[in-house]
Amino acid sequence: VYAETHEEQSVARGKLRLARALLEGKVEVTPRMKQIMSLCLSCGACVSNCPSVIKTDKVVLAARAYATEKDGLPLPMNLVLRKLLPNPSLQALAVKMGHLYQSTGVQKLLRKSGAIKAVSGEMAAKEGIMPEFGDATFRAMLAGIPRKKGGKYKVAYFLSCVTNMINPDLGKAVIRVLEQHDCEVLIPTEVQCCGMAHIGYGDLETARKLAANNMKYLLATKADFIITDCATCGATLKEYKDMVPGSDDFSAKVFDISEFLVDKVGLRVGEKMVDGIVTYHDSCHLNRAQKVNSAPRKILKSIPGLIFREMPEADRCCGGAGTFNMRHYDVSMKILDRKIKNVKSVDPTIVAVGCPGCNMQLAYGLERNGLEIPVTHPVELLDQTY
Repeated sequence: VYAETHEEQSVARGKLRLARALLEGKVEVTPRMKQIMSLCLSCGACVSNCPSVIKTDKVVLAARAYATEKDGLPLPMNLVLRKLLPNPSLQALAVKMGHLYQSTGVQKLLRKSGAIKAVSGEMAAKEGIMPEFGDATFRAMLAGIPRKKGGKYKVAYFLSCVTNMINPDLGKAVIRVLEQHDCEVLIPTEVQCCGMAHIGYGDLETARKLAANNMKYLLATKADFIITDCATCGATLKEYKDMVPGSDDFSAKVFDISEFLVDKVGLRVGEKMVDGIVTYHDSCHLNRAQKVNSAPRKILKSIPGLIFREMPEADRCCGGAGTFNMRHYDVSMKILDRKIKNVKSVDPTIVAVGCPGCNMQLAYGLERNGLEIPVTHPVELLDQTY
C-alpha cells in the first residue's frame, strides 16, 4: 500500500505509531482512524521485511477489533458477516440471485446502457469485479457427486465460501485428486465460514463462534487430516489455536491441499498431457502465513506437457485481500496493475494460484487489461492429468 500511496499512515511505522497513540489515549476511534487501519492488506510483507519481526499485521487487526468493540459494525457488513457468511442457506440464495442477475441479461443491459456508470463511475468499476455465478452452490451438488468409501487416508475437506458459492468445479477437482491419492474424502456440511473476514473487520466474537463450530464438526469426522483448497481458510484454521484454548491438536491437522499432496502423501501425477505455459502467483495467506510456496510449484512442474515460467515478484500481493478491492478500489487497482505487468512479462497461457480470492482479483485484472488468460488452481491442472 505504501508503495502506491507514499503516505506515512500507509506504512507499518505509521500504523504502529497510531496504534500506540490509541493505547495511550492520545487519539480516539474516529472514521479517519478506522480508514487508516483499513488501508492494510494483511499481506504480512511488513513483518517479513522487518528486522525485529514486529507483527504489525496483528497490531492492525487488534486496532480494528478495538474500533469494532467501540462503534460496532456498519449495517452492510453486519448483515454480511453475521447473517450471510455463517448461513449456507443464505449463501445459496445469494448465488441464485447473482445467477439470475447475470443469466437473464440484466447485468449485460445495465453495463451496455451505462446505467451503473451514470450513478457512479466507481460503482460501475466495482461491479466489474463480480465473478460469474452458477445456478447452484457446491453444497447443493454434493449429494449427486459419487465418492469412494475407504482409503489409506481419511481426510476432512473444509469447504470454503468462495469454492461453495463461485467455483464448484474446484471442489469437484479436489475430491477427484484426493481420491487419486488413496483418500476417503469426508465433507461435513455443518461447517461455516472460516472466520477470516470477521477477524479482518474486528468481529472477534463471531469469529470465535465460527471457529468453535468448525472445530466441533471437523473433529467429529475423526479424519486423519483436514484439507483446504483456500489459502485464506487454511491460514485461519491453522490459527484457531490462538482463538480457542486447547485447539493446538486441531490446527496441527490442517494442511493446504498442495502441501498435503507433496509433503504428506507423495504426489501422484497422471499421464495425460496438459498443454500450456503456466506462471504462479503466491497468495499471501499461503506463502507468508502458511510458509507454503514450493509445493504448488512442484505440482505445476510435474504436470506432463505444462511449461512453468516464474514471474517477477511472484510473492507480491495482488491487491485483492478480501474486500480491500471494494473498499479501496483505486489503491487495489494500482497494486493489481503491477501484478498483471509481471504476469505479462512471462507470456503465459495459464495463471495458477492457490487462493480463490486471488483468483477473482487476477481474473478481473487480466480482463481489465484485455488479456484472455484463464486463472486456475494448481489442483485443477493436476486433475486434468488423470
